[in-house]
Amino acid sequence: MRTAVVTGSGRGIGRSIAVKLAEAGFSLVINVKRHVEEGEETLREVKKHGDGILVQADVATIDGANKLINETIKAFGSVDVLVNNAGLGIARPFIEIDELLWDKLINTNLKSVYLVTRAALPHMIKKGHGKVINITSIAGITGLAYLVPYSAAKAGIIGFTKALAAEVGPLGITVNAVAAGLVKTKMGDSLLQYIGKNEETWVKAHTLTGSMVEPNEVAELVAALATDKIRNLTGEVIVIDSGSSIIESRRFVLDG
Repeated sequence: MRTAVVTGSGRGIGRSIAVKLAEAGFSLVINVKRHVEEGEETLREVKKHGDGILVQADVATIDGANKLINETIKAFGSVDVLVNNAGLGIARPFIEIDELLWDKLINTNLKSVYLVTRAALPHMIKKGHGKVINITSIAGITGLAYLVPYSAAKAGIIGFTKALAAEVGPLGITVNAVAAGLVKTKMGDSLLQYIGKNEETWVKAHTLTGSMVEPNEVAELVAALATDKIRNLTGEVIVIDSGSSIIESRRFVLDG
């Protein structure tokens, strides 16, 4: 049985990914920092399809990251797939971002990727096989106003993905990233509230498809990357954002 670890999987995208991977036959390690009840709900959904455990740990700390992987090895003996999903977005003008908030956002979104991957890699190297899948954002590609530290962290994940893929490819490990746009999650709803727009208005103005990305769509992409059906894709960033990052291409012709 293959094992997948999904950080930040108590709700939203992380929960959808965990359930989808369970459906695909993986044993799951669910992770939450604080809200254990959310992790337990995810675990109940996972166990409808297979085996799983819940590990409460702050993966932005070295002790938390090591605890997550150590508990995984203790329960299942291997880490076959690691999905670095834990993230936090807080919209605020840059001049209002103090050092404490900057560090919190960078640590949650970027340092956690480094710490958990570093803990998991030796087990993948030992097996000569493994997949690391990092959840980033179009904020890391285009940058988003009022999300400067979040954008910086997500851009860092993209560089991390490409560099690590080059390093561990010869060891049988692939590293890829999924860059999501605005997704129908608690974080996505909070951003819409911050900018003072409802979903219908926003998707009409800012997407090509006329709808927001659903968490399950991101999960489907991750599941495809996690299986051995796609073996030779590595160092890539796959964008799923309802076309929002390229919408100016349409306006250039229609409004120009």
